[in-house]
Amino acid sequence: MRYFTVESFDFDEPGQWSGQYRASHRWRLSGVDCPREGIWSGKSAFPTVDLSAVAEPVLANPKGPMSLEEYKRLVTLVRPFVPPELPIRAGGSFGPMVGFAQGRFGPVTCDPPWQLVLREDAVELLKAEGLQGIIAVRMELRSRRSTMPALYELEARPLAQLHPDCIGEFKTPACDICGRPESFRLPPKRWLLRSSIPEGLDVFGLVGASPRVVSERFVETVQRLGPSDVHYRELPAE
Repeated sequence: MRYFTVESFDFDEPGQWSGQYRASHRWRLSGVDCPREGIWSGKSAFPTVDLSAVAEPVLANPKGPMSLEEYKRLVTLVRPFVPPELPIRAGGSFGPMVGFAQGRFGPVTCDPPWQLVLREDAVELLKAEGLQGIIAVRMELRSRRSTMPALYELEARPLAQLHPDCIGEFKTPACDICGRPESFRLPPKRWLLRSSIPEGLDVFGLVGASPRVVSERFVETVQRLGPSDVHYRELPAE
């Protein structure tokens, strides 16, 4: 099986679709101010996680970086509602995206690069074809177009890893004070650690990195609906 990252067009690259959305997840942790690492914030998003039972207004309206104590308090509140295998990080978002959309959308949208959005017919086709790991959450978007199809964000859980040999000097160690995970800048040449690839899944995320990964089955299936303004960059495995 071949795998690909999904990447948006460059800003000066002409596309076929005019669709744009301005939206954010219903709940979010702001960044944290660590005495060792300074202020940092990640980009993890789990739209399936429902925090409506957590009586903490700051999650719906985060304001600037938190102290380490506040961060740990909020993580304790959120943890019971998040599956144990999913990480909770500063900057993490939860729940569906809420906002406004305009224009016409292709089958797949990837802008910003850590969000993978599908048109409703793409979700239906992927599921009808039996692809695995399609965790799609409907976005709560207002639009002036009454005929605009529903859009869904794909939850790509961080399951696979880049091969250690391609990360090399780009890596920084984890922090035992704030819990910041081991991190790295994406290297220009990258490949998957074959043993970490989740068997049978057609969509997943990468540990410590934002690109979403899809299988060749995913690419072949959604391309039957026509072009999207995205590039599929092959990610080899060793």
